[in-house]
Amino acid sequence: MNKVVQTAFRNTVEFFRSEVELMPLSRWNESVLRSYFCRFLAATYPQVEQYVECDKIDLVLRQPPQVAFIEFKFYRHPRRYDPYDARPRGYKGGPGRKNMGEFQACIDQLYERPSAPNLSKYVILVYADPTDGSRPNCRFSHYYDDYHHLRDGVSLRRIECSAPIETTEALVRAQLYEVA
Repeated sequence: MNKVVQTAFRNTVEFFRSEVELMPLSRWNESVLRSYFCRFLAATYPQVEQYVECDKIDLVLRQPPQVAFIEFKFYRHPRRYDPYDARPRGYKGGPGRKNMGEFQACIDQLYERPSAPNLSKYVILVYADPTDGSRPNCRFSHYYDDYHHLRDGVSLRRIECSAPIETTEALVRAQLYEVA
């Protein structure tokens, strides 16, 4: 299943790279990313069955006897705006202990799902840091550029890492991990 997932990942990242001018980063989230991933997977591997949000797994792929569980994580520094006059009101969320805990829990939950023959488990991580100089000490790249999972027994292998994607808003990075 590695080839299927890697191909869809690469196609999604390349599409993102070309699409982000028309559809700015502020309009993207995990669901949008997953939707395009599913689209590119279907275009390249139409025989692979896809189940979205299946038993609390973002995406399950089946091409018997192979099965893959995939979790998507999309992190950016979203701005908050006043709904009446569109004035910026600061930022919503961002990198930190809570965000890191969510990412670690995602990996742990995949790991804890019973293993089976021909089952692969993946995490697709996309994160963006602003390029305008705002929040210089609050960056996802600090946490995720060289991420190593701390839980004993969990093997997390980065199998793809895209070249950075420069947008007008941020520097975006995308990584594909296999959990074992």
